[in-house]
Amino acid sequence: MEKLEEKDLTVRGALPGDATSILAMVQELADFEKLGHEMVATEADYEESLFGEHPAAEALVAELGGRLIGYAIFFSTFSTFLGRAGLWLEDLYVKPEFRRMGIGKRLLKAGGEMAKTRGAGRYEWCVLDWNQNAIDLYKQMGGDIMEEWRIVRLDRNAIESLPEK
Repeated sequence: MEKLEEKDLTVRGALPGDATSILAMVQELADFEKLGHEMVATEADYEESLFGEHPAAEALVAELGGRLIGYAIFFSTFSTFLGRAGLWLEDLYVKPEFRRMGIGKRLLKAGGEMAKTRGAGRYEWCVLDWNQNAIDLYKQMGGDIMEEWRIVRLDRNAIESLPEK
């Protein structure tokens, strides 16, 4: 597929009315990542987390002809080494039929502009080791794949069961 003309695609901040479409795309991403069984978020969760009184995250959306076809969700981080805030890209997703058209790059760059405007010390995210298309895109965009770092996670049950000592 060819890249879209700049005028055909809009990348904008998400609005409360976008929560349903964002949630549907998050489910598609979860299924793609073979993690659909872990998806428990609801539209109400997204409305609160993205647009509530104290948003935990924010989103950009890619819109084509009034239809949302991709999104990026971000939240602030902090680097003790840099002594400043950063921006974490939690998800970058483009519907399969619109991939390889430059939409992912547009969303990634828009996030980078947010980081630059905010004076972020870092703009970071993770990538699955088997998602070669994403790895290639991130390298093309100047990303440094940090092979020596591993994600550590405690799920809700593990948090509740933290040992006393």
